[in-house]
Amino acid sequence: MDADVNAAASLTRLCLPSCRVRLQTQHEHGTGRRYKGVYSCFRSIIREEKVAGLFKGMASPLVGVAVANSLLFGVYGSALRHVASDIDAPTVSDIFWAGSISGFVNAFFSCPMELVKIRLQNQEAAANAAYKGPIDCIRKIVAKDGIRGLYKGFGTTIIRETPSYGAYFASYELMTRLILPPDADPSEPSARLLLAGGMAGVVGWLSTYPFDVVKTRLQSIEEDSTKKYKNLSNAFRVIAREEGYRVFFSGLGATAIRAFPTNAATFYVVVLVRNFMNSNLTGSAS
Repeated sequence: MDADVNAAASLTRLCLPSCRVRLQTQHEHGTGRRYKGVYSCFRSIIREEKVAGLFKGMASPLVGVAVANSLLFGVYGSALRHVASDIDAPTVSDIFWAGSISGFVNAFFSCPMELVKIRLQNQEAAANAAYKGPIDCIRKIVAKDGIRGLYKGFGTTIIRETPSYGAYFASYELMTRLILPPDADPSEPSARLLLAGGMAGVVGWLSTYPFDVVKTRLQSIEEDSTKKYKNLSNAFRVIAREEGYRVFFSGLGATAIRAFPTNAATFYVVVLVRNFMNSNLTGSAS
């Protein structure tokens, strides 16, 4: 199941990742800003860096998403068995806490993976690029700051991932209960399950999006050289004072556009493969 889930998530996550990072890290706002929105950013990257510019840093998440998704759903299932008093009929609260636990554990893997991705997506001019690729990026970060350097922004990642995945799994459960007919089987793939999965992805991102903006700033190339922010709370204050509160939602459009198909595909494939494995196991047992 994990391999198919990872393939679905990997393919759909290729949508607009560079745009989100560029929009989150631009400091100019108002009439002087370089990117005026998702389309403006997309067009600018294509014009200046060709199509390849949209896929900067994607080798890191393409490799790491296999581990991250396997871990996420594996920990979620295990946590749910521990927190739910009735595993066959878990409450939304049970699902939220199990999702939060899986998000917390996932942060240990997603933090270095996203750090490398952000550093690569954050560099624009190929001629003056600080990093030649993900391996070179990891090597230079470790050489400069040790293994600890790969976990820059780790605290912010935990704060983002923990409640975000709680909301992610809980909203999927709520959506399936709301949109499926009373006699429908939630374990059967359907267009409504695609909708539930897509909406769960959007809700998960919305629940902690300002923290993602700050995390991106803390992990950016610019922050690595300027050390402008002392910590999470200081970053929030400095950004709000200098750029206003609207900046905490920069790149939200690109994120929502990417989140819906990514998570619609992920949950749909989870259901498909789970049914396939269950039918095979049942057939083998008989």
